[in-house]
Amino acid sequence: MPTSILLITGIFPPDSGGPSKFAMEFAEWASQKNLEVGVRTYSDSQELETNIYKIDITRILRSHKLPFRYSQMVRSIGRNQSKAISILAVGAFLETYIASIIYRFTYAVKVPGDIVWERARNNQVTELNIAEFQIQKLNFKYRIFRKLYSNSLKRASKVIVPSKGLYNLCLNWGVKEEKLHLIYNSVAILDSINLPTDHYEYDLVTVCRLVSWKGVDELIEYSAERNLRLVVAGDGPEKQNLETLARNLGAKVIFLGEVSNQSVNQLFSKSRVFVLNSYYEGLPHALVEARVAGIVTVGRAGTGSEEVINDDIDGFLIRSDRSLEATIDFAIASAGKTTVYTERAKIDSLSRFNKEHNYNEILSTIQGNK
Repeated sequence: MPTSILLITGIFPPDSGGPSKFAMEFAEWASQKNLEVGVRTYSDSQELETNIYKIDITRILRSHKLPFRYSQMVRSIGRNQSKAISILAVGAFLETYIASIIYRFTYAVKVPGDIVWERARNNQVTELNIAEFQIQKLNFKYRIFRKLYSNSLKRASKVIVPSKGLYNLCLNWGVKEEKLHLIYNSVAILDSINLPTDHYEYDLVTVCRLVSWKGVDELIEYSAERNLRLVVAGDGPEKQNLETLARNLGAKVIFLGEVSNQSVNQLFSKSRVFVLNSYYEGLPHALVEARVAGIVTVGRAGTGSEEVINDDIDGFLIRSDRSLEATIDFAIASAGKTTVYTERAKIDSLSRFNKEHNYNEILSTIQGNK
């Protein structure tokens, strides 16, 4: 059985984002299991720590020109390969794909989402949603990008996906079903947080990367209309636009930027309702964390949030027949009346999103035991 793990990722703390958070937490967890853990990642600085929790971290500067940067990553991945090492890519998929051809090794991947669509949206190449984008005829650049991304997944020996939606997308991209493993994203199960019952500092809280498809602009507009207090944790390219919108509407919005896990939990204890108004999610960490913390949650149907929330049983979904406004109004009205939903949400999280259980599933999968 392999006794070492190599994690390959495009981002790693202090970078923010889901793949960064998973890579750090899984690396720390694996090192506590007495496994040797290495990380290959890109970074804006090489002055950062190269050893955290006994994790050997190699950082490659993003400032290098792309061909040199890619070749450095490929060589770094390919060095010292052996059967004793299990490789899991959670980013830098093209580099891992190329390295596997040159150095002849097998690897597993954990799919964070459709990175082709995300890049097209971030670069303002398309306004299509993720489903529409799958059938859109792409320009030459994005056709090549799609081909390379799909090939990197198809060459992997195991493909881990955090949601049924991504499972189906991988099938659409040509990944064989026998390679696919559905393992939900996970959070540590915390002790219950004592939520206030008669006073909240914030009416609404959202935690997300500030990109266009997260729907934070609609949440700001709703808050302004209802004269509610909203706190936004997270950073991203849309932050300045959102701050301008809040000022123009006179909305009571506080932007905190990136915050620690401990600070996020404190936000939950000060807030009435958590809302994730995202039009696309794989399997949202923040939503699960909010449910574990015991706060009433709202997400959007047709996304990964629908795989987390059991609608009108342990949370609320914004649906085609129930608008954002109506859903949040209902959630706010329910927040102070009952703990039934939040208790159900905690029980569900203990069952489906337990970090110890799901990380063991990932480890077993990448070590070839499943």
